Amino acid sequence: MTNKKGKFFLAGIIGAIVGGISGLLFAPQSGKKTREDMALLAKNIADQIKGSAADTQKRVKEVFGQVTDSANQTYRKIQSSLSSKIASLKTAGKLIDKDKYGQIVDDVVAEFKTDLQATKDGAKKMADQLKKDWVKVKKALV
Repeated sequence: MTNKKGKFFLAGIIGAIVGGISGLLFAPQSGKKTREDMALLAKNIADQIKGSAADTQKRVKEVFGQVTDSANQTYRKIQSSLSSKIASLKTAGKLIDKDKYGQIVDDVVAEFKTDLQATKDGAKKMADQLKKDWVKVKKALV
């Protein structure tokens, strides 16, 4: 009887040791590392969707009706917010396909809706512009 108890106890100790080692080896990375990875991915996405100055000016004019410093800043803030959200989801292991990307664009644009009310259909135009960038974003996610 004591022999069975001893083996059971030993098996429990070995199991705990193996479990502890496995936990250390397979634990998610630190919060700092995750934030660094997210920031790097967000930068890569932003770099991909950032067009030439002329292209950006054209897009800003289409969305806002005119090119102003304020319009440029708002456009850049929206792009930055989009890049951050995509990076956050990707870093969390979420699959981002074209449909999911479209949903994220709609969510981000909705957050900035008051900034886009100055022009007729500004939010829709902004969303359409950003959705055109899917192929570029997809390259950054690979």
